[in-house]
Amino acid sequence: MTAVGVVLLFLVVVPGGSPFVRWVLSRVPAARPGPGKEGLEAAGRWIGYLERTLILALLLSGNPAGVGFVFAGKAIARFSEREQVEYYLLGTFASFTWAVVLALAALALV
Repeated sequence: MTAVGVVLLFLVVVPGGSPFVRWVLSRVPAARPGPGKEGLEAAGRWIGYLERTLILALLLSGNPAGVGFVFAGKAIARFSEREQVEYYLLGTFASFTWAVVLALAALALV
């Protein structure tokens, strides 16, 4: 894969995952955070950018086991309500799915 291809892949996977994650989360309206949570959504977007960047980099460099460390790092989060946990996990799995599927597709094309 060329350097330009890698850069384009990162541009598709990292910011492109946000609309996918929002779409998945919109399918579960009961799990959405309440009003006044715009700051949390912005933080979640940046966390998603970072996790997709790490996942893509790990997979492209031949280190798929490292993806488990990314997930384990997110596992330390604590929530008081079940709905928050479900929203968090749904967003995490949607983000991971986006990054892994596109990384594997790119690797298959090379």
